[in-house]
Amino acid sequence: MRNRHAFLSKFIRFALFFLLLGTRINAQEISDSASDALKSKILGKLNHFTFGLYIDAYYNSTLDSDQDTSNVIPYSANCPIQDQIRMNVAALEFYYNAEKVRGKLAIQYGDAPNLMASSNSQWIKTIRQANFGFRIVKNLWVDFGYIFNPVGYESSWPVLNQISFVTVGGYFEPGSVLGAKLSYKFSDKFNGGFMIGNPFSLAYALNTHMAGIIFLNYNPLPNLSITYNNFFGNQALIDAERKNDILYNNLIITYSPQKSFDFVGQFDFASQTNSKIAPDTNQIASMFSGFLQARYSFAKVFAITARYEMLNDPNGFLTGINSFTSRGIKTNGFAVSFEYKPVSFGYLRIAYRYLEGYPGSKLFASNTSDFMQAIIFSTGVRF
Repeated sequence: MRNRHAFLSKFIRFALFFLLLGTRINAQEISDSASDALKSKILGKLNHFTFGLYIDAYYNSTLDSDQDTSNVIPYSANCPIQDQIRMNVAALEFYYNAEKVRGKLAIQYGDAPNLMASSNSQWIKTIRQANFGFRIVKNLWVDFGYIFNPVGYESSWPVLNQISFVTVGGYFEPGSVLGAKLSYKFSDKFNGGFMIGNPFSLAYALNTHMAGIIFLNYNPLPNLSITYNNFFGNQALIDAERKNDILYNNLIITYSPQKSFDFVGQFDFASQTNSKIAPDTNQIASMFSGFLQARYSFAKVFAITARYEMLNDPNGFLTGINSFTSRGIKTNGFAVSFEYKPVSFGYLRIAYRYLEGYPGSKLFASNTSDFMQAIIFSTGVRF
């Protein structure tokens, strides 16, 4: 009898032990499952994020500039300091793209953002873009914040250009806008939209007036793109009694007949009311600018790019009046650039640039010369 009771007692203890062990294992499984679900949810959110790093350095060596007492190249949106090894841009990028929400934040430092920010808007120089948006319905988005202006093919970031330095016309183009953007994709070949806000750039300093922008993009062929943008609004100074209503038109055509060849043509035409042109101060002023560019790529890592540029603002409403000629700025010139990409995310470039102004305007070398020549080295990586 005692043996029977002892066996029964041991059996009960073993049963309770395995029952408790099974409960612990099941609880651990539930805990692990909850933890995995939480991790999956967090990682699922992170899957919508993209992070980037961009660094660009340069050396701008001007030729025949013995009389130049300034180290800043006039009308330079990037590579602006001469005869020094400099940092063009150092930037961090953060992007979020989900089905119904998106956001962009890019913070930048260096010579390009420092010189492109107007004196009354220095707070904006470290912010390249900062905006967020929502999808209203399929193919219709609305964005808010500091948003890129679609006017112009060129960027102040050399990595986005085939030639590191921007044309004079690109320097005077409207800058980014603090406001709202409505964009819609009509089809696979056609999209466009509307923006409204306050522009921040050197050309439109010291005003708080709102501006509007219309942008249209058409791709009739896979290798052909046609873009039209315009910028309009009152661009008078804050305390001005009269309005200076401006209409800035921008047309860009890109064409790639073969994989190795790329062609770009851009033409800008702008006009402004109440331009103070004597004797009729209500007369409408006008200006135009543009460039033609061709690029040839070979051996997968090399490319040669050539560009011709011009700008003419006879009334000076956008570029100001030159004291030597009593007219606005007029320039034309050309550039040739050679690029080597040792890796897909990095580049090395060497370029020659020639630029001349209106006869007697003395735009360069500390107001002693009508023309400028330079050899520019630039290198950068963007992850």
